[in-house]
Amino acid sequence: MKLTKHGKDRLKKRLGASKKNVEKIAQDALQNGITHSEAKGRLSKYLDKLFFQHQTATNMRVYHEKVFIFRGEVLITVLPLPHNLCDLANKIHKSKMA
Repeated sequence: MKLTKHGKDRLKKRLGASKKNVEKIAQDALQNGITHSEAKGRLSKYLDKLFFQHQTATNMRVYHEKVFIFRGEVLITVLPLPHNLCDLANKIHKSKMA
């Protein structure tokens, strides 16, 4: 897995991650995050919208109330998840991990 400079910067800024943890967090998001196909309802519609806005994105994950946008296995950027979708994302993540 690789990270773009922009992706690293956004991860550090939006999650408060240190330089050491950036790659581990991105890897965890890729492996354990909610995929587009696992998303339901409003969360799925929001990811559809992001997919069409970021046409280079081939892989999105929702992890720790953030949306990680990847192109393959290259982290492009990290966006905050809207507050009205956080509860739904947490519910899906809990059911996925159970």
